[in-house]
Amino acid sequence: MRVRVGAASVLMAATATGMVSLAAPASAAGKDDALTLMVPTLATMLPGQQGWVSTMWQADQDVCDVHVTLTGKGPTVGYPASTGDHSSFYTADTLAAGNLDYTAFRVTAPAAATAPVALTLNVDYRLLPPGQIKKDDDLKDKKVVCSGPKGSVTLPVTLPVTPSTDPAVVLKTAPVLIKKDTPTWATITFRGNRPNLDNFRVTLTPPPGLTVVYPGDRDSAGLDGGSALPVGQDDFVRVRLDATAWNQPADATVRVPVKATYDGGSFTGSILLGAV
Repeated sequence: MRVRVGAASVLMAATATGMVSLAAPASAAGKDDALTLMVPTLATMLPGQQGWVSTMWQADQDVCDVHVTLTGKGPTVGYPASTGDHSSFYTADTLAAGNLDYTAFRVTAPAAATAPVALTLNVDYRLLPPGQIKKDDDLKDKKVVCSGPKGSVTLPVTLPVTPSTDPAVVLKTAPVLIKKDTPTWATITFRGNRPNLDNFRVTLTPPPGLTVVYPGDRDSAGLDGGSALPVGQDDFVRVRLDATAWNQPADATVRVPVKATYDGGSFTGSILLGAV
């Protein structure tokens, strides 16, 4: 099996948001007699970032029982729950000639990487006898008897890994408005741009009359998603703010200092706060 290269790879940055970014297209290479890998370069990741990476394929012949794995030194690779130890096409493990579909891999980029990482796609498939499927068939529902000669190939791909030029921690919270007569839970959101932001804890330095209570009556607040701020993703802490004794005019706002500590470092910033 030979490979032709053509279109795009996708990173769905781990994210619960479902946001998608595209890698740059690559130029075409040799003709393939079964499948075409549309791009040999995966989407760019930050060191230590985790996310879903897709490779787009086009069938040049009818294929079935397509299994694809991604291997190489450095990254950690996982697969969709529906396939377990490999990936296959989104619609089905079968693809009609002329159609496009993608395979997905959950990749964690090496935390120490600062340059592209070489990986390998390992592809196994069968060539279907002519006439079993058509280009416009709905392969989610159609029963296909997968038979025919087996094929396999290993394809080199590149995972670009580029460190962020932004600060390790970014505070993303918009101005916070709380109730003056009732304690209010406020959310403070951060984004991580570097790996190893472990044991992430947050404290506020309130003005006189404003009381801050942390979850569990602890002396600081932890992240909602775990102890580490993830790379290239947002997470938040929640604090309860009691302004009942705060002598602040209803239309005034103040800057409240925010400090985050994590293994080996810290962040200082502030949120804009008002009470009504």
